[in-house]
Amino acid sequence: VYLQVIETFYGYDEEASADSDGSTLSFHTDRTPDTEPDELCVREEAELRYRQLTQEYQALQRAYALLTETSGGSYDPEKEIKTREQLLMEISRYQSRVADLESALTQQGLDVQWVEEKQSLYQRNQELVEKLRQMEGEELRLKSDIQDVKDQNELLEFRILELEERERRSPGMNFHQLHFPEGLSPLQIYCEAEGVTDIVISELMKKLDILGDNANLSNEEQVVVIHARTVLTLAEKWLESIEVMKSALQQKMLDIESEKDLFSKQKGYLDEELDYRKQSMDQAHKRILELEAMLFEALQQEQESRRAGLKMEEGGLSVTLSEDEKEELRRAMDQWKRSVMCELRERDAQILRERMELLQLTQQRNKDLEEFIEAQKRQIKELEEKFLFLFLFFSLAFILWS
Repeated sequence: VYLQVIETFYGYDEEASADSDGSTLSFHTDRTPDTEPDELCVREEAELRYRQLTQEYQALQRAYALLTETSGGSYDPEKEIKTREQLLMEISRYQSRVADLESALTQQGLDVQWVEEKQSLYQRNQELVEKLRQMEGEELRLKSDIQDVKDQNELLEFRILELEERERRSPGMNFHQLHFPEGLSPLQIYCEAEGVTDIVISELMKKLDILGDNANLSNEEQVVVIHARTVLTLAEKWLESIEVMKSALQQKMLDIESEKDLFSKQKGYLDEELDYRKQSMDQAHKRILELEAMLFEALQQEQESRRAGLKMEEGGLSVTLSEDEKEELRRAMDQWKRSVMCELRERDAQILRERMELLQLTQQRNKDLEEFIEAQKRQIKELEEKFLFLFLFFSLAFILWS
């Protein structure tokens, strides 16, 4: 029951509105003849009804003003009534159209639920298409991640191969870790390592000093002795620097070995990640194939329904996709696959070229290192020959002088 709000002295009242509606209704519906002979009573009743109508009219004006104020604009009741009537007419028209369609389907001997099933099938097909697009995007992302992992893996493999090649081509240096105890010179240790144990470098230095101070020798002999002692001192310093360089090289070799082990571990991790990404991509590809199969099955069902002479009024796959569009979609898919394969081949070719360039640089670097090592070995050999000649010369000189 609709109760109209009436503004009174104490606020808004709904019952008064209901009473006024009842009085108005009684005024309009009461068509019984007035049997009261007294005209005064009739006049009072008419005045009373007039006052009630006046109050109701004023209440309606106040309610209209309140409605206009709350709605924030002009309120046209006639326009609202027309709009409502128009909506009711459209509803009745659509209801009659639905009834006609149902009756037509019933006359053809088909179930009315076919339309609902067709609509649900169309919605399901739309969901499948959306899932298919999402899975294709996921597949592209996984392919990109797998390609990145492959690139990193190839770089690590090249680094490992480079380290193995460098280790293989490096000459075998049988260095003995020589420590310098207190009181022993590197030259003395080298002589003992070479098997020359009858020469004591410290005593030889003292005797050379004594010979340099000997007044019986000529000036040339004194100069030769002083030069010999200077050469021995420089040779001792040179041997010490060689030992330091050898220790640094050994430490560098240890660092390279640890780096190689680290690269091997990283390669193992990347191989595991690559396998996981490949499995994910295979699963995504299988899911895409499944969705495509479901989509084609739905299209075939719709084609069978169309062969039966049934057409949906709106929102069907037969409306959204025609045969030409389907064929064009297939051609576009084939073209996209060919372009992806071509791009993959180009990327593989680019990676192969980079690998060849890196291999050439590595070979050139190894060749330079081999030449440098050979030069160092020749220098060391020359120094050893010079030291041995000096040892023999000064030993012979010391023996002759004694």
